[in-house]
Amino acid sequence: MIVCICGLTLYVLQKTRSGSSFNEVLFCATACLMLHAAYALIARYFFDALPFVDRGAPFGLMYGPLLYLAAFSNDAGKLKKKNLLLHAFPFLLATVCYIVFLSETDFRNTHLSAYYAVLYGSKTISMFVYVLVIFFNQKKITNDLSLRNLVKSAAIWLILIASLFASIMISRVLERKDIGVMLPGVVIYGSMLLVSALIFKYSIGRLLAGAGTAAQNQETEKQNQQYKKSALTPAMLEEYEERLDKAMNDDLVFLDTELSLESLSKKVKIPKHHLTQLFNTKINRSFYQYINTFRITYSCQLLKEATEITLEEIAFQSGFNSKVSFNRYFKTQMNCTPSEYRQQYH
Repeated sequence: MIVCICGLTLYVLQKTRSGSSFNEVLFCATACLMLHAAYALIARYFFDALPFVDRGAPFGLMYGPLLYLAAFSNDAGKLKKKNLLLHAFPFLLATVCYIVFLSETDFRNTHLSAYYAVLYGSKTISMFVYVLVIFFNQKKITNDLSLRNLVKSAAIWLILIASLFASIMISRVLERKDIGVMLPGVVIYGSMLLVSALIFKYSIGRLLAGAGTAAQNQETEKQNQQYKKSALTPAMLEEYEERLDKAMNDDLVFLDTELSLESLSKKVKIPKHHLTQLFNTKINRSFYQYINTFRITYSCQLLKEATEITLEEIAFQSGFNSKVSFNRYFKTQMNCTPSEYRQQYH
């Protein structure tokens, strides 16, 4: 079941890959889940008499790093291979030890308990440490509520598995007891099934959103045809965009609740029809979509830091002229209400 869900998820993620680091990490995590489940299935079916083949595998050392990279990934950039390799180093080292463990019978017979103690101790520490780092740095997690919820759900299940590993280590190493394979298998692979289902749900949502974006792009292409005879050159568009960026990031003109296309045109000294063409052909967003993106980003900062002011005050301070429009645009951009977003941090 896990292999099938992960296979479908990888297909959907491949179709919707945007180059963002979060989606790259999600692709790697899904591939890891699929490989782990497939390996466990083969080990339990073909090597049932050799339980150490499954129990000694080091896959658990990858889940903490993958969750960490997903939580703090920059959605605008690509995943750096150096970061992935750095966090994956314990897993790679453990894989080498695992190969030695499988191939050297004398070593395995002599150091079986020590191997399990180090392996499960490392898994437990790795998972707990990565989850704690995420917990104490929640404000740095991606602003998208759906992504935050996905990360938090995975973190909860990771803590559950880490607790199980700690129990296994205590039972096997300290108390010399074997708790069997049924309970650990149900918890571990049940957790993997749930997380893979959550990732699949997220990937389907991305696919549906992408379908809507494709339709919007077709409309944009039609608009671009209208500007083919325009005297506005690419160099002029670049210059206009730089002026617009400066007005937004340095002068914060979006905080003006009465800002309109005409007044913005005067502020940045760009003819109104040229500004419209800039939005339609280069920025690929309408005037209000563009302005409200900055307003929502600004409001997110206020929601994180200014706990003493009301949502209505935040709306006006961010440039909106009504709480209703603020709530509507916030919900559209952040996939949650302003109050729900604030609760994530306080």
